[in-house]
This record gives sequence, C-alpha cells and structure tokens, in this order.
Amino acid sequence: MQALNVQVKEAFRRALAAAFPSVDHAPIITVSKFGDFQCNSAMALFKQKSKEELGVQSPKEAGEKIAAQLKDESLFSNVQASPQGFVTVDISGAWLCKDLKEILKQKGHLQVPHAEKKLRVMVDFSSPNVAKEMHVGHLRSTIIGESICRILAFHGHEVQRINHIGDWGTQFGMLIEYLHSQFPDYKANMPDISDLNAFYKKAKAAFDADEDFKTRSREMVVKLQGGDEAALESWRLICDVSRKEFEKVYKRLDVSLEERGESYYNAVLPKVVQELTDKGMITVSDGAKCVFTKVSEVPLMAVKSDGGFGYDSTDLAAVRDRLVERRGDWLIYVTDLGQEEHFTKIFAAAEQAGWHLPPKTRLDHMGFGVVQGQDGKRFKTRSGEVVKLVDLLDEAKARALKELRRRKEEEKEEEKRESGDGCNASPCTGTTVADEEMDNAAEAIGYSAVKYFDLKQNRHTDYKFSYDRMLDPKGNTAVYMMYAYARICAIFRKADVDISTLDP
Repeated sequence: MQALNVQVKEAFRRALAAAFPSVDHAPIITVSKFGDFQCNSAMALFKQKSKEELGVQSPKEAGEKIAAQLKDESLFSNVQASPQGFVTVDISGAWLCKDLKEILKQKGHLQVPHAEKKLRVMVDFSSPNVAKEMHVGHLRSTIIGESICRILAFHGHEVQRINHIGDWGTQFGMLIEYLHSQFPDYKANMPDISDLNAFYKKAKAAFDADEDFKTRSREMVVKLQGGDEAALESWRLICDVSRKEFEKVYKRLDVSLEERGESYYNAVLPKVVQELTDKGMITVSDGAKCVFTKVSEVPLMAVKSDGGFGYDSTDLAAVRDRLVERRGDWLIYVTDLGQEEHFTKIFAAAEQAGWHLPPKTRLDHMGFGVVQGQDGKRFKTRSGEVVKLVDLLDEAKARALKELRRRKEEEKEEEKRESGDGCNASPCTGTTVADEEMDNAAEAIGYSAVKYFDLKQNRHTDYKFSYDRMLDPKGNTAVYMMYAYARICAIFRKADVDISTLDP
C-alpha cells in the first residue's frame, strides 16, 4: 500500500489528466491551512497555457474543473475550489481507519517500501577533535548524520556510521610534551585531564610563551610520526580520555558510531600519493605535491611543502579506502556548508583517479548551516566561549525538569482544592512521581527537544538557538508530540486496551 502523500498526489494527477487531457502537468501539492492538502496547479496552468487550450476563462474555473474530477475519490471527504483556483481536500475518516489497519498489519513499517537494491552506505558524521570537548558546532552533524543512518537502515540498506575524529596532527606534539613536562610520573599517578579544554589551553599557552617548550613540542611531533613507543603511548592515553568524554555525549543523544579517525589512514598515505603520481595527477607547486581538479583552481595538497601530510591527504586516503577497499556504494559526508568546496574537490579527484565510478557509486556532501545565538552570531556563552554540547544538554534537561515540577505542583494544588482540605486523599497520593522518574522524563523531553528543534530547521540555512521555542508545549515541537503521544497512551490505558493484541 502506498503512503498517504503518494496517494494524494496520484489522485490529483488523475484529476488533472481527466480535466485537461491535452496538458501534461505534474500536480503541485502542499499542506493546507484550510484542509489537509491543497493543489495549486490551476493557477500555474492558467499562467502557462491559453484559455483556449484549457477551455476555461479563469483560474477559478480551472480549479472547479479539477475539483469536479475528485468528487468520487474515496480518499477525500471534502473537496473545495477557492476563487483563486486552489483546490483543498480533507482526508476521509473511513479511508484513514482503513489505512491505519493496514499500518498495524505491517507491524510498524509505516508503509515505507524497502529499497529495490540494497546498498552499502557509509555516513561520515560528528567527527570531533581529540583533546577538545564536543561543542555546539558538532550538534547538527551528529543529529543529522544519525537521522540519515536510521532512515537508510529503515529502507533496508547496509549502513556504516563513521566517526572521522581528529586524532592526529602537529598539536599532539604540544599536548604530549605538556603531559610529560607537567606530570613526569603520569604513568604511576595519572592526572585528571577529563577537562580537555582546560588541558588544551594550558598546553597552548605554554607553547606560545616558552620557546624551549615549542622546540620540544615540535621534536615530539617527529617522534610521534616516527613511531616512538613512548610518544605513541601518551597519544593513546589522550585519545582514550577524549573517547570516554565523546561517548558520554553520544549515549545521551542515543547515537552510535564506528570510530575511524585520521590516524587510521597514516600507513596508506604514501601509497595513495604514489598511486596519484602514477596516474599523472600530481603537480609539484612551490615544493608541495598538488592535485588539481576540474571543479576549482585551488588544488588539493596531497603532500605539503615540508613533506608532511594534511587534511587533504587524509580525506583522499579515506575516500579511496571507502570506495575501493570497503566497496562502498554510497558515501555521505555530513559537515557544515563551509566545507562544501573541499568535498567537491575530493569527489572530483576520486572520479579522476577512477575510485568513484558514477552512477555505480555515489558521493554526497550533506552541508548544513551554523547554530546561532539570538544576536544572529555563532552561539557562544556570555564570556564568548563556544558552548559545550554537554552544557547545552544539561540546560535543556534542567529547563524541562523545572517545567515538569511546576506542572506537578499545579496538579497537587488542584487536587487539594478538589479534595477539600489536606493532601491525604487518595487522588493526591496517586499522582506522586518519584524523583528518578521525573529525572528520566526530563532527560527524554530535554534531549528530544534539542534534536527535534534542530531537525525541523532548513538544513541549508543558519538558525537561532532558543530553549524557549524548543521546549514550547505548543506548536511543531518534540514536547507537543510527546504530550500528544502520552494522551493517546492514556486513552488506551483508561480503556484497558493492550494495543499489541489489537486485531486489524
């Protein structure tokens, strides 16, 4: 059985074909304020075709002609044509009951068809940096990426969730050297570096202020990249601390990822550069080995002028690994729109190298806008710091908990008034909610509100973050939907009905 929106569009397509047989026009369908759905095709047709071709004198007549063809559609209970030619319809209650029975028979698959061909899809999202806490800038990538994964898995595809964390680079020389210099006995007495931002800032301050420390940090980078075991051990330690902090956030957001960071590709970087060289794609420019593509005059830097590898090198190795070694059919990268040009070049290079073979393989960059404060600038704390993602979630939960307690107090006061005096009547004790239950409810509401508020925004534009709007119990919010769901559950509970036993 087809989904409702598909059936509505098909019904309007039939009506248009019957009303205007000589015109080939795809119906323009929107959600209506005056009904369930609205067709705007009459006005569009009247602008595109002559009165003689249509056989009508106005958009109103065109709309009426379309509406007349819908009168016998069992899908609709009410069909109206406005003076402007807009055709609005209501969905038949009888049809809805029939459709709901079909949905129940499908055991929750919601009429979503399985993909005709199962694809191996790899979604690259979230991707925080080691030694730095996740912040509001990671919110959209994490939430959008997880949603894409769930949708594609629901369609029957094989989905791999990839967390391309920033776990390699010159900054680790600074971090490792700071760990060694400030905590020489760190192996026996491991310091608390769970506040990664503070640890990073102290290391950076030492790097900027102390030339000797800066020199030792650079030497440590060489040791790390050369495979020095002591340096690698410290690097793993810092990565493990970061990983634990990341997982706390992912658990709260109910997000699952497979870590495959920048360091994963270290061993193959020289081989990838050699392959590109053999294919004639490397051009030496100012000492750097560059890959020029057809989509930009600015090249990708396969090898920097100092002989090192950078982000371009790693992303080239990653796209090759996913397409060639892991045989991915469809790669999706979820980052902010600022990286769109970079990935356009990566995709072009992958095609030039013969790794990406469209239409057999598909590469997409799912870009998104940034999260702003009410001032229209990037969302930051009052002190100008980037908002930590854990703090954002804490605040959402705290506000949800405050509202739940306020509502519970109102209920208690109402029960007192109804029971006369005192709160020892059974209705009062019957509404007592344990602190743990209240806390769990606040988490569910707060975290869901954050996720839904982000997902309902236009992906391509920036949006202003607002706790008040995301936690609003009215309108298009997670809170409203959860309250609606709770009321539906209450109806079943009061009717003493077990929905799992219903026979469609």
